[in-house]
Amino acid sequence: MDKNGWVTVDFMVAFMIILLTITSIIAIISDRVETVNSVQEIVEAKILEENIVGIIEAVYSGGPGCSYILKMPSKIRNKSYSITINSSGVYIFFGNNIGTEFINPIRITEGKHSNILLEPDKTYNISNTKFRDNNNEIIVKKI
Repeated sequence: MDKNGWVTVDFMVAFMIILLTITSIIAIISDRVETVNSVQEIVEAKILEENIVGIIEAVYSGGPGCSYILKMPSKIRNKSYSITINSSGVYIFFGNNIGTEFINPIRITEGKHSNILLEPDKTYNISNTKFRDNNNEIIVKKI
C-alpha cells in the first residue's frame, strides 16, 4: 500500500454525478417553494374576497337594520393590496395579480360613491338600509 493515497477515476466520476444530482435537486426544490408561496398569496386573496362577498350577501339577506363590522388585514403574505367594491363584485389588486368575485346585483354605496375602496388595516361597517325607492341598499362606511 502506498502511504500518499490517490483518487481513482471511478471515484471522481461518481463524486461529480452525486454533486450534479444534489445541485439539480436543490434548484428544483427552490423553484417549487417559490411556486407554493405564489399560490398561497393567491389563495389568501381569494379567501378574503369570498369572505367580503359572503358578508355583503349575508347583510343583504338579513334585511334592513342588519350590519357587520369588517376589519381588513394589514397585508396579504407581506404584500400590500387594495380592494374595490361595487354593485357587480369585489375586486382585489395585489402585486401583479387581480382577483374578481362577482355578487348578485345589489345597490352598494359609500354614501355618494358606488365604487368603494377598502383600505388595508381599516375597519368598516357594512349595513343594510332602505333606499328611497323602498329597495334595500348596502352602505359601507369606514369606522
